[in-house]
Amino acid sequence: MFFIFGFNKKPIGKENRKIRRNGFEVNAMITVYRRYFELFFIPLIPYGKSYSVYIPHTDEYYEQGTFSKMPEDLLEICKEVGRSY
Repeated sequence: MFFIFGFNKKPIGKENRKIRRNGFEVNAMITVYRRYFELFFIPLIPYGKSYSVYIPHTDEYYEQGTFSKMPEDLLEICKEVGRSY
């Protein structure tokens, strides 16, 4: 089956930050994605940003999306990082 249009996301930035988690200061890898509406695999219309956070110390991974929830404190940190991209 061949799709003519769809939605896709591309990473636009990655940053390491020290955050406070469970009483410890740990490193977090934050990735910022740009979401696109694409036609024939060509990104046409950007319609927002999404974020993902990986904390290697506790092996936690959070992604902002339709079916996943990111904790509010991590979402604020991600939005702060996303302002620079």
